[in-house]
This record gives sequence, structure tokens and C-alpha cells, in this order.
Amino acid sequence: MPLFLNSRDSGFETAFSALLSAKREEAQDVDDTVAAIIADIRARGDAALIGLTARFDRMTLTPDTLAFSSQEIDAACARVPAEERAALDLAAARIRAYHERQRPRDARWTDDTGADLGWRWSAVQAAGLYVPGGLASYPSSVLMNAIPAQVAGVERLVICAPTPGGAVNPLVLLAARLSGVDTVYRIGGAQAIAAMAYGTETIAPVDKITGPGNAFVAAAKRRVFGKVGIDMFAGPSEILVIGDGTGDPDWIALDLLSQAEHDESAQSILIPPHRPRPKRLRRRLPGNLNTWNAAPSPGQAGAITARSSPCTTCPRPRR
Repeated sequence: MPLFLNSRDSGFETAFSALLSAKREEAQDVDDTVAAIIADIRARGDAALIGLTARFDRMTLTPDTLAFSSQEIDAACARVPAEERAALDLAAARIRAYHERQRPRDARWTDDTGADLGWRWSAVQAAGLYVPGGLASYPSSVLMNAIPAQVAGVERLVICAPTPGGAVNPLVLLAARLSGVDTVYRIGGAQAIAAMAYGTETIAPVDKITGPGNAFVAAAKRRVFGKVGIDMFAGPSEILVIGDGTGDPDWIALDLLSQAEHDESAQSILIPPHRPRPKRLRRRLPGNLNTWNAAPSPGQAGAITARSSPCTTCPRPRR
């Protein structure tokens, strides 16, 4: 549930420091667990991947069922309502148009001395895209990772998207289809990152891994960097909203929840210009949580904190 702190309270500094320094993705036990998982994948390949998927995602797989079949993808896509399909179609078209304009151009010329000069841009041969599927599932991650790679000319794209307990988000598979990705593995976590980086009997290694994930995924990407390229070293999601007293409470709640939903390590902090109205914010959060298809409960979501602090430059709210 939301945590409300007041900067005028005597224990504020201690409480706020404790919140900011709470155990997060850099914890040693996370890194140790990830290191063991990567070593297991490298040593035992498919057997380790299948065993870890059974342990963490409660899924019994075989080498033949690690990836969705084309028939399964077709069936899932057919379940997507027309309105949501149209939204994905629109998003995919806009993302593709944007990145088409972003493509760098090659150049070549001969200078006055007769030397041939220039540069050439080329894509990596294979990329692995990680799509979260634990507390929440994000078709947007598919579109925003796969389409730029496809526009850049990456020849082979694969997706790893966990399906805990066999729960499949049809939107993720439709987004994969719209992005031109035919291979989607139903695996996740550090084991998926390790499989894409080092390969197994079934999964061919890739050159680069992109996409968001939880603390274990982030730690795995740090460990495989160098063997493969990665997009970035991403920490847990966080957002700071500084209020001026005029913002729409529903929009503020959605901004906070947009990051808090990612995992339990996420932190969403609101600093209002005057004493916050706890009841008003509390009313907005549960209602907006219901707008997520696979939303975490308020207890599972990352910390949402309202911090009260005087602001001499912010306008007072209109009455």
C-alpha cells in the first residue's frame, strides 16, 4: 500500500533514507543466484533450461515445446479483440515510421589524394528480445524492441517471454507477429538471458540482447555483457513526480503506477507542494490498478510514496 511520509515529522530523514536504500537489484544474493543459473545453462543446456522453467514458472516443457508453434501463435492472435488489435496495428506503424527515418546513411567518396574514404552501417546478425511476463506482460516491449531491429536489418530475431503457470498474453504474440518475429520461446528470467547468450541444444546464441526485466534479468544481462552486446544496464524502475497542486490525481496515480507495476523493487515517489491528501490518493490508486490486465496488487507493486515538502515557487492549488 502507499507509504506517506511528511518532511516535517521528526523521523522523516530516517524513514526516507531507509526507503531509498532498501534492498534492490544489486543485492549480492541476486547476483549469486544469477551466476549459478548461468553456469547451469552453460553446463547442461536444454536440461537446465527446462528444469529452471519448471521450478520458477511452473511449466513442464520439452525441447520441442520451448517455442510456441505457429498454430499456437495463430490461435492466440485470433483471441485478441478488434479494438486492441487496432491499437497494436497503429502503434506498430508509428514505431516503424519513426525508426525508418532514424536509419543512418552510408557514405563513400574519393578525396584529393585518391584515397577511398567512407563509412558503412550494418546490423548484427541475430538479436534476442526479452519481454517480461511475470507480474505484468508488455506487448509494447515487443514492438519497441523488434521493429527497430527489423528496420536496421537484423536477420534473425527471437523473443523470450515467460508464461508463468502457462498463462499466455495473446497481445504479446500478436505484437510478435506484427513485428515479423516468428520464434517466441516461453522461457524467462536469468535462464532465458543465459540461453540466448550462450545457446543450448535448441536455442541458437544471438549477438545482442535487449529488453527490460526484473532484478534477476538485469543481473544476468550484466554478467553476459561481453559475450553478447546488450542495450543498457537498467536498474529497477523508478519515477519521481513533483506536483504543483494543479495536476489531475488520476494522471498522477497512473504515472506512479506505470513504474510501480514493473516489480517489487520499483519505487514511485510523489512530492506535492503542500501537505498531501492521503485519502484522495488512496482512492485513485486501487481504481487505476484495475486498468492493468495483469496488474499486481497494491501490496505487490513497488513502493509508492507521497512526500510532503514546502515549495515556495509552486502555485497554490485553485479552490
